[in-house]
Amino acid sequence: MTDQGYSTAFEVYLTNDKGVQLVTNDLSLVILKEMRYREISPSDIATELNVSKSTVQANITKLVRMGIVSQEMCRGDARRVIFRLQAILMFSSHSDTESDWQMYARIASDIRILKSGRCTNREDFALYAASLLESGFDIVQGLFAAGSALTAGMPDFTWNRIKKDIMPQSEQHGETVHVHTVDGLEIQIDSKDENIADAPLIVVPMLGAIVSHSWQLFGYNLSSDISLVVSNQGHSVDLLVQPFIGQEYENVAFGVESRTLDHYKVEEPFAVYSIGGVATLFTNKTMMGILYNLSNGDYSVNDLSDIMGVSRATIYSAITILVEMGAVEIDKTSGTPKCYTLVADPILYCTEPEATDCTRLQEVVSLFQSGKMDYYGAVISLSMETLRCMGIHFDKMFIRSGRSTARTVIDLHPNLDPQKLLEIGCNMVSVPDKAEVISLLPIKIKVTLDKNTLWESWPGDFVKGFVSEGLKLLIGDSYKITIETVREQ
Repeated sequence: MTDQGYSTAFEVYLTNDKGVQLVTNDLSLVILKEMRYREISPSDIATELNVSKSTVQANITKLVRMGIVSQEMCRGDARRVIFRLQAILMFSSHSDTESDWQMYARIASDIRILKSGRCTNREDFALYAASLLESGFDIVQGLFAAGSALTAGMPDFTWNRIKKDIMPQSEQHGETVHVHTVDGLEIQIDSKDENIADAPLIVVPMLGAIVSHSWQLFGYNLSSDISLVVSNQGHSVDLLVQPFIGQEYENVAFGVESRTLDHYKVEEPFAVYSIGGVATLFTNKTMMGILYNLSNGDYSVNDLSDIMGVSRATIYSAITILVEMGAVEIDKTSGTPKCYTLVADPILYCTEPEATDCTRLQEVVSLFQSGKMDYYGAVISLSMETLRCMGIHFDKMFIRSGRSTARTVIDLHPNLDPQKLLEIGCNMVSVPDKAEVISLLPIKIKVTLDKNTLWESWPGDFVKGFVSEGLKLLIGDSYKITIETVREQ
């Protein structure tokens, strides 16, 4: 939790029995990062960081109380206590990946869509994930957890089966794969003809499954962090997971079979917005309310006070801070009273959970393990249902994702015809969903969601952002885009 009500350094954990927990303390974040690679003792960390042992111990004790860290006796020395990470890191404000990787990943997906004429779940997944990473919001660990949950308890999850799954699929796409399991796990993927920079977004959940089963697969544990290098303009990808340093133990895959809604409870509501490419976590209720309402339109202090039922003084104090942060700005054309405009890009916000139980999570795992649901669909379905159980929504960020994708497409084809842009925008909706232009003046697009779709309202938001940004870049004018979204019964 943060005393200021906001923080640009944070991690969000899903614990075994304490629900969702937030960490913003700098020292705690350093300690937790170390724990993804190794077991630690307070003395070790205190010496390495030149911090008092009592300060380190106080931070670790709090992490234990939060259910994020476990405490155990050292098997080799009964006088020593060691600590190990036991919760799932779902989101964080940092990424160790190269800064230009997101650009290559988006280009790879766009080229594939333009070549085939339709988007698939793979491209949808990659485009959405790339936009999150570009916003300074890291979801890699959350994808690790999805892969772990999907394979928990699988009796036939063997290394030979994994290799048989990887190799043929890669060869179908003209890719060569080299896997090394000595001193960690390294996967090298190369393509002579195609940009494959979006491959890591697809491979990462599988790596999470391998990490959680590493003891039974290799006889040693792997760390929970991944090193990613994309080179040769996206044609080569190198993924590396180092061995875990510490006493031997059998890792347990993250399962969903015995979980209830209480396990996903968000103890402290939060929201995340990207400000200048930096993901910022908010816990202050007034700030969150202001940002949420400004995402729907421009309002004055008086308007926000009436909408939120909060005093004007409280609204003004909070909005002044948001202006200083660069999250909000004054609309200079609004006259009196002044209206405020949202500058920050929405990423996620919390509400009461939509789910009434966790049975859907168990159904997805069962369908995947029985071969009745494909890999992409299972990762997306499990991730989205987990968010529903927590009451976390990403819907407001997909207009931005569409805008980013439009800029990439026009960079690839700067002389694109506006009519063709509309066609491409509709093709950005992945099968079995579909989109079609209903009228040109005004522009109205109908998005039809299949009854078995993996998405909610997101495809329509994505198309709206794509078309509005694309036309602005091509013609120089802003057009009102109306999206009608219907779901097949």
